[in-house]
Amino acid sequence: MQSTEKQYMEARQQRSKRLKKIMSLVGIVSFGGTALFGMANMFKTAFQESRQVETVEVVSVEERLQKLAQGYEKVLEREPENVNALEGLVKVRLEMGDKEGAIKPLEKLVGLYPEREDYKVVLEQVRLEVGGKEEDGGDR
Repeated sequence: MQSTEKQYMEARQQRSKRLKKIMSLVGIVSFGGTALFGMANMFKTAFQESRQVETVEVVSVEERLQKLAQGYEKVLEREPENVNALEGLVKVRLEMGDKEGAIKPLEKLVGLYPEREDYKVVLEQVRLEVGGKEEDGGDR
């Protein structure tokens, strides 16, 4: 009887070990599958985002500056004394190299704010540069 009980206990332990191995294997497979699915989804999303970035049109600096200048001009049509629009237009035109185009809004700023020395200084510098170019062009 003891041998039957001993065999039963051994068989039960083997089944228990087998069940533990199966449960461990199922756990490992499910964890691995979830991890692989997550990584695959992450790479798929990253790949799609990189494609979207590549297809975005590149706007040239000149086009951007031109659009900014047009925007400031539209604001000035509605509000001719808008300081922010006048300053923005001056900055954009100077960045574009259009010094002659920057003179008129600078003159308007000096007229609106005669106490602002910075406007006067920039206006004089721009006038000198524009005048210097005209003199250089006339000598040739």
